[in-house]
Amino acid sequence: MLLAISDPESLTAPSAEAADETSATFDLLANRRRRLVLRRLAESDAPVSVDDLVDHVVLAEDGSESRSVASVGDAVIGTRRRVRLSLHHVHLPKLAEANVVDVDSGSHAVSLGENGSGLLGRLTRIDE
Repeated sequence: MLLAISDPESLTAPSAEAADETSATFDLLANRRRRLVLRRLAESDAPVSVDDLVDHVVLAEDGSESRSVASVGDAVIGTRRRVRLSLHHVHLPKLAEANVVDVDSGSHAVSLGENGSGLLGRLTRIDE
């Protein structure tokens, strides 16, 4: 038996623009390193150095977020290099292209961009 639908307009598909925006949001939040960068930037009122972001990601991936890189030791040197390369060449450019972060190449500092707060809001809702 088929149910009668009183409002056929409610069955319309979302606009292509809304679907593209949702897809772009999921693409940006799909990678854990990008989510870690956004969370670190949300914790700070000032721009954060790339070195600080690298340390934050390394410690989070190591499960040592409450410690410092110095206390973890030399075991993370290779990991730190790989994280720095991935942030520099992949994740920060992707976030910057979407205006989620602003990267100052002179001072090597990163801050939330024009779309950063909106994406953080979506990340918070996903976490809940």
